[in-house]
This record gives sequence, C-alpha cells and structure tokens, in this order.
Amino acid sequence: MKTIVCATFFFFGLISVGLAVKCYECNSHEMPECKDMSSKALQSLVDCDSKTNDTHVYTLCRKLHMFMDEQVGENLKENRIHRACGYVEDEDMYKRGNCYYKSGYNTRTWVCSCKDDECNAASTTLVSLAGLVSLLVVARLM
Repeated sequence: MKTIVCATFFFFGLISVGLAVKCYECNSHEMPECKDMSSKALQSLVDCDSKTNDTHVYTLCRKLHMFMDEQVGENLKENRIHRACGYVEDEDMYKRGNCYYKSGYNTRTWVCSCKDDECNAASTTLVSLAGLVSLLVVARLM
C-alpha cells in the first residue's frame, strides 16, 4: 500500500511535464517593460502549445539576460531581457540552478529554463512546487 501511495504522489508531481506551458514572450529591446514585468509586459503571456511550428513541441519557458558589450551599428551597448517558450532541453548545461552561461561576439548571456506556467516572469527561475511537494511526501513515506 505504501508503494502505491508513493508512486501516485510521484506520478502527479511529474504530470505537469507533459502538459502545455504558458510563458511570457517579450524582448526588452522592443518592449522596455519586459525588464521588470510591468503591466504591459504581463499581457505578453502566451500558450506555448498554440505556437505554430511543425518541427518543435514547446515544453518549457526561457528567460535570457543578455549583456551587449559594445555598440554595433544601431544596436546600443545595453542589457536586454528576452522571455520566450522553449523546446530544447538543456539540463546538461545547467551551471547554477536552472541557468547556464554562454558568450559570443559582443554578447554574454545567462539562459534560464523552467517548466511551470508563467515561471519566466521571475527574476530567477523557481523550483516546481508540485515536484517539491511530491518529493517531500515520498521522502516522508519511505
């Protein structure tokens, strides 16, 4: 009986992984409110499942904090925030929590991923509450 209860909690803690996720999609270069998620940016919530792309299934949200180090043409030296739906699992790249660092010409970027609705609005990504609760219940029952 104990095994069935543990398996049930574990299953429900993971079930959200397969469901469509809702993420904010905005870029502070085009919408300055995207940096601090003021009221205008909060209107940029999209259902990632409704995005049309025949080759990808969107399963997570992303937040990129981009540091543009030099002015190149019309692109000014600035810090940008980009929020979007994502489809590539990058867990093997995580360096700090759910984030990793990458760099290229003139750009340094922190990329953070999360799998809960509206999770890319936060200043840092949050642990799934359902996953955490199910883990605690399973640990308690063991």
